[in-house]
Amino acid sequence: MAHKIILTGFDLQIVDVLRIAREDYVIELDSKSMQNVRKARQIVLKKANGTERIYGLNTGVGQNKDQLIALDSFENFNRNLIYSHLVAIGELVPEVQARAVVLIKLHSFLRGNAGVGEEIIFLLKELLNRHITPVMKATSSIGEADLGTLAFLGLVLMGEGEVYYQGRILKTAEVFEKEDLKAVVLGVKDGLSIVSSNAYSQALSIFAIDEMRRLLSNMELIYSLTLEAVDGNITPFLYYRKTAPEGSGYRLAAEKILTNLTDSYLLENHQRKSMQDPLSFRNFPSVVASLYDALAYLSTIVSTNLTVSDENPYVDLEREEILSTSNYDTTSVALALEMVNTALSQLARMSVFRIIKLGDSSFTDLPRFLAANEQMLGFQTLQKTAVRLEVQINDLTNTTINNFYPISSGIEDYATNLLLILSKNAQILSYFNYILAIEGLSAAQAIDLRHVKRLGAASQQLYSKFRTLVPFLDRDYNLSELVEKIASELIGNTLGIAASFGAAQL
Repeated sequence: MAHKIILTGFDLQIVDVLRIAREDYVIELDSKSMQNVRKARQIVLKKANGTERIYGLNTGVGQNKDQLIALDSFENFNRNLIYSHLVAIGELVPEVQARAVVLIKLHSFLRGNAGVGEEIIFLLKELLNRHITPVMKATSSIGEADLGTLAFLGLVLMGEGEVYYQGRILKTAEVFEKEDLKAVVLGVKDGLSIVSSNAYSQALSIFAIDEMRRLLSNMELIYSLTLEAVDGNITPFLYYRKTAPEGSGYRLAAEKILTNLTDSYLLENHQRKSMQDPLSFRNFPSVVASLYDALAYLSTIVSTNLTVSDENPYVDLEREEILSTSNYDTTSVALALEMVNTALSQLARMSVFRIIKLGDSSFTDLPRFLAANEQMLGFQTLQKTAVRLEVQINDLTNTTINNFYPISSGIEDYATNLLLILSKNAQILSYFNYILAIEGLSAAQAIDLRHVKRLGAASQQLYSKFRTLVPFLDRDYNLSELVEKIASELIGNTLGIAASFGAAQL
């Protein structure tokens, strides 16, 4: 049975976007919000018949802002605006992400600051309710509105282009005919309001946050198993749980690791070989705390952006004016994401250092490179793969936000490259999952070689899951195959353990 949600334009949360994009929801529109939509449209129509020059309403856009648009040319101008902005290339936006874009656009229009015709609102609602999703291309935006990608949404609203429908990609006109839907005729300001938006960037940011939360939980689980594999010192976690402020990244990280280690032999008082572990082990709570804090900051900004307008020009309902703005700017999100990517890079390098330490017999008192016998070479060469992945991650964290060009005859002389930063984030997460797979594979082998009798509640489940995927290695094996198998579970979020013990809360 489908869920139901009433959209108002003001209270959509990150979790709502994820659920509606992935599940079956019936969308209804708040009546008060629709009043705002109609009022905004009347303001736009009134201004269109006046003498005031308003960007994108009765003038051209970009450098062409000095060109006036005649009343009888509004339909043609807005249609051509969509066509001229169909510049995105490359891969298609996945259906679930494209569905989130439609939701975010509808939510934004309901605030009444765009002034679009209500027939656009109703058609967007029907697209969501009937799971008709625009096929859009991904690559064009430089971070100041996702013009080239969102033009494909405009194309579908006009009854053109292609859509995802019942597991296939079909012509929009064909699907509209089957579903008895009518395309809209774009009027004054409609074209610019459709394309001048960060809805695609917002959707990708939301999915990135969700992926990073899962990676964080999996990383903490695998680290817990590694700590048990080396008889690690847990006092840093005990310290932060006692002294760190409630809700801080330090406190959250300490509590999560200690929860994972519930009933572990590490919680017993016994003599350890090492009084202080290497920093890649000992500093984990403080470094992972930086990711907690950076993710919380990014989540706050993205959540806030879901509740405010990115319209330019902006329809002010109270003053009944249409104002020029920079609402489309994404600097805050781009900077926050750059910070998150850097935190991920720090943690990925620490993971690689732990992988190397797990193969060091002078540190672990286990056989060199975790070989079960003298005939094995063990995990020595696998270290090269881990290092290669981390070097790639480190390269991806080079600053991107400050690399832009003045375009449109110098009028658009600032950009953030947000979508490029999001693309780099996706690559970082992919590489990081492989590094975690290698660390997990190594830790499980070390657990068996050490003959650990009692693991923590969560780490025992993780170990058992690993052993259903890969055996204890008593001979040299195709390690590529094993790493791919574990990484697939991590990327697909099918370990099924993080959810049981509480995913990272931000």
